[in-house]
Amino acid sequence: MKKIKHIGIVGEGKMGSSIFLFLLGYDFRLTWLCSGSMGKEKAAKQAAKKINILLKSGILTDAAFRKKNEETKITETPGDLADCDLVIEAISEDLETKKEFFRNLDLMVGRKCIFTTNSSSINPSMLIPSESRQERFAGMHFFFPVNLKNTVELIQGPDTSEETVGILKDFLRLIHKNIFMQDEKHAFILNRLLLDFQAEAFNICKDGDISYRQMDDLVKERFFPAGVFEFFDHVGIDVMLASIRNYIKNEPDKSLYLPIVARMKELIKNNELGLKTRKGFYDYELQGRPCDDDEMQNILPAGRLGEIEKRLRQRLEGAYRSVLATGCVSAETFDEAVKDYLGTDQCLPW
Repeated sequence: MKKIKHIGIVGEGKMGSSIFLFLLGYDFRLTWLCSGSMGKEKAAKQAAKKINILLKSGILTDAAFRKKNEETKITETPGDLADCDLVIEAISEDLETKKEFFRNLDLMVGRKCIFTTNSSSINPSMLIPSESRQERFAGMHFFFPVNLKNTVELIQGPDTSEETVGILKDFLRLIHKNIFMQDEKHAFILNRLLLDFQAEAFNICKDGDISYRQMDDLVKERFFPAGVFEFFDHVGIDVMLASIRNYIKNEPDKSLYLPIVARMKELIKNNELGLKTRKGFYDYELQGRPCDDDEMQNILPAGRLGEIEKRLRQRLEGAYRSVLATGCVSAETFDEAVKDYLGTDQCLPW
């Protein structure tokens, strides 16, 4: 079976950077394709910093340090990916942008190269650029930050060959990742599980007397390490909305999700995209104060907090049991993936 030696990573955003910097710790030839000169310059600084850290920490010898620099290339020229064994795409979560990228890349890269998308919401079969590539195309969805998340969702399309799946499994084992295997019908179930919880949290804030900050504090205290609205701002409102639209497009009843979709559309219209524009659900020019807060927040009685927690817990447990009811994954495998994805050691269901 083919061994992966040369990997191309595409995209210099959070996911592309996280994947590239993680793979620098392994013995691969790496080519990082950036979108322009500014992205290339920033990426080169990140790569140099990481390689120097590996040298100073003793992970790399002087000889290995020189070899690592020789085998690491930062580029804005797609043709530099021509002899890759594997390409991992991590550009913007937009269907047409990804399709155009793969169509162009298909003309430059050898037939034996495996194309993968790190998309968190678009099935790989929607991105295949040509019939000759369909057997060597898959989804390989890493979670952020890559160095701290052990799970990778490997998505096999209807035409992905078993040989391709085997090569990708060997690659993921080599970089010490746990493989969460899914077909396209059940792709992104970890994200979908959390979406129901996030939508419910927003609806409670919209209809009740609890602020974004109070909700995030409750979530961090009783559920997960990261708050709902902090997470949205950190990822980017535009990125999250694109993913949510993909998740719910085939849902017969979208009522749970429509309020948060409407609010995110408003934020995007105002260029309030979260941390990257300094304002989203929170205003980062005002020390990260929630945009729905007055200077003084109401103190919610314990009974009210208990009601909110119960409502969130019921929504999460319902989504969890719905996944298991499909039979697409065992409870044990799903539990381990959920704990890693959400950063919790709680017993499941909650």
